[in-house]
Amino acid sequence: MQAIRFGTEGWRAVLADQYTFTNVRAVAKATASWLKGRSKQCPVAVGHDTRFMGGMFASAFADELAAGGIDVRLCSSALPTPAVCTYGVMHHLAGSAILTASHNPSEYNGVKVKNHYGASIEEEEAKWIGAEANRLLESGETNPAPPSEHERFDAKEEYLERLLSLVDRDTIANAALRVVADTMHGAACGWFDEALRRAGCAEVRGVRPKADPTFGGSRPEPIGPNLEASIPLTADPQVHLGLATDGDGDRFGMMVAGEYIDIQRTIAFILYHLLKNRGWRGRVVRAINVTSMVDRLCAHFGCEVTETPVGFKNIAPEIIADQDVILGVEESGGFGIKGHIPDRDGTLTALTACEATAVEAKPALEILDDIFALVGGRLFYGRYDLRLADFDQRERVAQALDSVEPQQLAGEKVDQVKRIDGAKIVRTDGAWLLMRLSGTEPLVRIYSEGRSEDQVEQLLGAGRELVVQAAERGAQ
Repeated sequence: MQAIRFGTEGWRAVLADQYTFTNVRAVAKATASWLKGRSKQCPVAVGHDTRFMGGMFASAFADELAAGGIDVRLCSSALPTPAVCTYGVMHHLAGSAILTASHNPSEYNGVKVKNHYGASIEEEEAKWIGAEANRLLESGETNPAPPSEHERFDAKEEYLERLLSLVDRDTIANAALRVVADTMHGAACGWFDEALRRAGCAEVRGVRPKADPTFGGSRPEPIGPNLEASIPLTADPQVHLGLATDGDGDRFGMMVAGEYIDIQRTIAFILYHLLKNRGWRGRVVRAINVTSMVDRLCAHFGCEVTETPVGFKNIAPEIIADQDVILGVEESGGFGIKGHIPDRDGTLTALTACEATAVEAKPALEILDDIFALVGGRLFYGRYDLRLADFDQRERVAQALDSVEPQQLAGEKVDQVKRIDGAKIVRTDGAWLLMRLSGTEPLVRIYSEGRSEDQVEQLLGAGRELVVQAAERGAQ
């Protein structure tokens, strides 16, 4: 395995294992070389989240960029990834680099490289940076650059004002919303909750509101199992919404009435508001593992849907190329909303959820019932990650997914197989199963959607069986 490997969203590695100053400097040197090959080179913003020694790693990264001839603006303290991207766009910078491992556990850190639009660089560009960093390491070209003085930036005020200009603050304030805000000890502490207060929420009950490099021992990903500190607080009848974001503030999770609202229902909730209440029309771009409720809502309101491979780096180019894209969305909790950067922003999504609840003037679960009535009933969703023995086994499964063509799946006829990312098997009844490989690990991710929890489990079981059979055939 090479030391540096860029995946769906940047490079990440375990601290003191592969995430070392030597490797981080190599990525920075490679990023400087990549920037040198672009027409717009300078300046570049460098930010970091709240992880252990984040500021020191960011300074080292900035020093290497400067030694490579790149003018650097370095953050004055930890801040959310979307704030760095927004700062870069508002100040017409060439791009940004954020040292973060996003939603991964505290023992990880990473690097995200963003372009001048505020979106992740394209896959081929990321691969080039990774390959160049490995070349530098292999050739021994790793002498550290001397420390430099860098211009510092603080993006908080202009970032929050930017977000607040994109929602109806008066409507939110008039609704006197009471919300729970879980920042999971991450970089959005003091940003996410402050935005909700400034938007006019009558009460913001902060959960895990102070930055902590260990994230309190929990994984900072805003999904049900990790939100045990905040979900019970939303059972209070006075609380309208529970809102959460991840370690670097670009993902979003929602809770209502003591229940975690899975991301597929949350996607439908946000989209329904944009279409029904804001009256937006245009195109919606969704990843291949996103609920078909998106397609049904768009069909009802007269919008087009584009399906992409997993990863917001595949969604962002669609947003950049077409101003009529009203929403880009992925299953991992990333929402890119029209009018903002073409990338994920957990805080803007939370504000939009507040606006939706305020406009509808009814409990969020009742709003979801209205949505289900439009799309022909509630759909259920499941996901299972199956770890393989090694990368050789991963390759055998990849070959199998390229050729899988079942006529039936879990007792129902198959309508089509989509191959834009792994194999997505769609049945004639609309239920589907997706099997796709992780870009950085010997891991198969299996997703399904159906009309009941039992149906979803049947589909996931069928997917596991297909993958195991493929792995065993190759080993014989």
